[in-house]
Amino acid sequence: MHQVFGNKKAIAVFVVPALILYILVGFFPILQSMYYSLLDWDGIQPAKFIGLASYKDLFFTDTYGMDFNHSILNTLYLAVLSVFMQLPIALVLALVLARGVWGEKLYRTLYFIPVLVSSSVIGVMFLKIYQPEYGLLNTILNQLGLSSWTHDWLTESGTALISVMIPIVWQYIGYHMLLMYAAIKERDT
Repeated sequence: MHQVFGNKKAIAVFVVPALILYILVGFFPILQSMYYSLLDWDGIQPAKFIGLASYKDLFFTDTYGMDFNHSILNTLYLAVLSVFMQLPIALVLALVLARGVWGEKLYRTLYFIPVLVSSSVIGVMFLKIYQPEYGLLNTILNQLGLSSWTHDWLTESGTALISVMIPIVWQYIGYHMLLMYAAIKERDT
């Protein structure tokens, strides 16, 4: 092993291709996006250099600034609330499972499955659940005689943030639960 790490040519053989790929696929597009952000360009007509005017409009004008600032606050709310919801629920599940409940392995697997499912699939699934006319949630509410509780969950300002947060919390509870479960089991041994 010492010979491999001491051989600079062997290191270069492994590092240089990955570095080139990173530059082409990761770093170059970032630089290109930064350059494009300084242009007024629709992708067809000739580009016009406008400098930082778009950023000035974004942060300091009422046209874009209010919406942008509101979206930043919503993103922060989403991040903070989802973490503060995920971790306590995951801790409770980990503590219950670590006590040796019947079907412990099955529950561990079931709680971890949403982590393995693609975010795109989960997004489509929850779109179907929240769909206002035929979605599962509104259908259940209608069947229970709670028609006044039905909403257009993803477009109403009062329900949109929580409706987006629920799939995020649901998807990652299993990940945090498994980490905490492993730590509890390790501590107990």
